[in-house]
Amino acid sequence: MVMYDYYETAEQAAGFARKALALMDERKILLNPRNFTIWYSYACGNPLALVKAIDEATAAGRTYSEEVGRELWDKFLDASARSTVVGDASEKLERQINDVMHILDLAGTDTRGYGKALRESVEQLARTNALGTVKDVITSLVTETQTMADRTRALELKLQASARETAELRVSLEATRRDALTDALTGIANRKHFDQKLRELMAAATPGEPLCLLMADIDFFKRFNDTHGHQVGDQVLKLVAKTLTETLKGRDTPARFGGEEFAVLLPQTALDSAVIVAEQIRVRVASRVIKRRDTQQQLGAITLSIGVTEYRPGDTVADLVQRADEALYAAKGAGRNRVHV
Repeated sequence: MVMYDYYETAEQAAGFARKALALMDERKILLNPRNFTIWYSYACGNPLALVKAIDEATAAGRTYSEEVGRELWDKFLDASARSTVVGDASEKLERQINDVMHILDLAGTDTRGYGKALRESVEQLARTNALGTVKDVITSLVTETQTMADRTRALELKLQASARETAELRVSLEATRRDALTDALTGIANRKHFDQKLRELMAAATPGEPLCLLMADIDFFKRFNDTHGHQVGDQVLKLVAKTLTETLKGRDTPARFGGEEFAVLLPQTALDSAVIVAEQIRVRVASRVIKRRDTQQQLGAITLSIGVTEYRPGDTVADLVQRADEALYAAKGAGRNRVHV
């Protein structure tokens, strides 16, 4: 069983989390990491088989229980592949929700007690005109009001602490999400991020709006790696990634596709402009001289072969990537260190 990936933005994830909590509250479901993950998955519709199973069980009148939850988990979600970060986040979220609910419960109790004291004071004032009694009532009200103010400040401090912890959790989850979409070696988008971004761009494509894809491969990289070692090879990969980042515009997405192969998404870029960008990348990489960091020995230059293609209405992700790959291998077949459309 494979753990399903989630591609939501931070805002979308927050919305799905709220929806999941509402669904769980409506069904009186115990808030624990496993149940939260199941209902979060249901809220965002991923995986579809899980959504269908829950809908069918609901239609059949089957009540959600811990036993049902375990069945859904074992069948549709792989516990062994589950990220510990997600589990920790769920547990922290559960604790935060329980803390806030407790604080609000305390606030309700204090407010009801204070209201009762006010009502009793009003009734006592209505029954007497004695100055001493009025003074006693006022003293009592001052005491109750001070007590309520102290409790309110204490509750406010608890809520502020809870808000800070929740904000820290969100920052941590966002950092984890970024790390999951970033290639650890080069610092640019990884294959997962590339796949996600390409699907988003294709889904949002409108007639007449161009979208191009570049696929680039380092020429003779294996030979270079075998000759000079993997550490030098890693520096070459970083250099290519840095060159891509420096050459591209803000809306473009460079990614490490795998091994020594890189991909570049160029939204709102026509085919002829994409060829110009590819040529700029090729020239910049070829102009770099590779040196050993320890000895400053020059190891020569590296070159890229680049394939370019343009999105066509009706293309699938596989269609677009395959055409770019075919163009890339045509560039290699024509002698390498060149761009092919």
